[in-house]
Amino acid sequence: MIKGYRKRFVIINMLLIAAVLAAVLVAFGINLSQNHYSELKKTMSQVIEPFGAMPDDFRPTQNGENKPNDDSQPPWFTTDEEKDGVPPAQPQNGDAPPQKPTEDKKGGMEQDNRDVRRRNESITTVFYNSTDDEVSVLWGDISLDEAMIKAAVKEIVGQKEEFGELKDYGLIYYKEGVGSTYRIALADMAYITSRTTRTAIELLLVFVVAMIIFFPISMWLSKVASKPMEDAINMEREFVANISHDLKTPITVILANNSILKDNADSKISEQAQWIDSTDEAAKEMMKMINEMLTLSSLESVGRNVGKSPVSLSSAVEKAVLQTESLAFDRKITVEDDIQADVTVEAVPEYVGRICNSLLENAFKYEPDGGRVAVALSVVKKKAVLSVRNFGSVISDEDMPHIFERFYRADKSRASHQGHGLGLPIIKQMAEQTGAEVSASSSAEKGTEFTVVFELSE
Repeated sequence: MIKGYRKRFVIINMLLIAAVLAAVLVAFGINLSQNHYSELKKTMSQVIEPFGAMPDDFRPTQNGENKPNDDSQPPWFTTDEEKDGVPPAQPQNGDAPPQKPTEDKKGGMEQDNRDVRRRNESITTVFYNSTDDEVSVLWGDISLDEAMIKAAVKEIVGQKEEFGELKDYGLIYYKEGVGSTYRIALADMAYITSRTTRTAIELLLVFVVAMIIFFPISMWLSKVASKPMEDAINMEREFVANISHDLKTPITVILANNSILKDNADSKISEQAQWIDSTDEAAKEMMKMINEMLTLSSLESVGRNVGKSPVSLSSAVEKAVLQTESLAFDRKITVEDDIQADVTVEAVPEYVGRICNSLLENAFKYEPDGGRVAVALSVVKKKAVLSVRNFGSVISDEDMPHIFERFYRADKSRASHQGHGLGLPIIKQMAEQTGAEVSASSSAEKGTEFTVVFELSE
């Protein structure tokens, strides 16, 4: 059962994590994709910006490339050794041609120019004059022929957006127009596709790694989450086992006595008195256990919604001690009491009396004949402290954490005594109902002591 619960917990937890993580990564991927487009748009605008207006000494050629009318190389084109950069701007009106990027004081190239040069390798620059219907490819490498470029450019000019896609041609464009002259930057859609694919692969790897990391965490969380359920199931099993054991003995006695009575039906009642008395004691023992179970169940169902009022704790303790005098005399147990007078606490009166009587009863139960029991009541730091100690028995360190659990009687020396293991749980529940705290300590030197700390009445 627990294993099945943990398995379902892990599956549901991993599905939730996967859904949330996938949503986050998809949103992040969409944002990155948009950033790619924004970056490409900015780069394309920077690529066509330096060219200015269409140069007069350029004419379109048959292969779609542009060359100057003479054989000299234009100053704004790079040489073969400089093809990693953007062509310098065309000189206008006799201005000095732009210089190559210079080194800064730290010896590095100008960062802006270097970034543009790195990103524009796949960008083609085109001039288009709508009046003459001339297309001039000034820069870049594109896989389309002249006719397709011209058709694509005409379609771009007809578009309202300055930045967009031509899916039929597999192009991304950016255009700027003044009058009948247009400057257009073209990029292959494969550029965005490759970056999107790479981003998707990276995010997928992040997803897989995250799921691998979260799996052992989910396993650990399932173990932690199932621990209370496992404890509850174990407690239920122990409860059934203990109550079955405690009910079995008196029921067996009753059935045996009834069988004897039936076999001697002609005997007088006085002759069968021992079997009748034995049956009566067994029935009373069963009734006591049932009443204790009902009391404990009632306390748990009520919770802390109980009516509290000022109660004289001093009087309750003195009354409980007085009721044990005859038992102490019969068993020759010395009772040492140190009870401070006029100690009033905020609690439920019937709970206070039950707690005092149960603590003394428990102390006498486990104290051997001729032993010693000490009862003390004092006020410490504005708290009423009641302690009951018996010196003749010790609770082991192994059993100490469980003494307030139902039916717990693991200590063999204590299990031999009468009782069902419900007295201390009832004491603890009643104390907590009134806002008090119960604790226990035990050692060979000092014996076993139970302490209850109450809130003083204002």
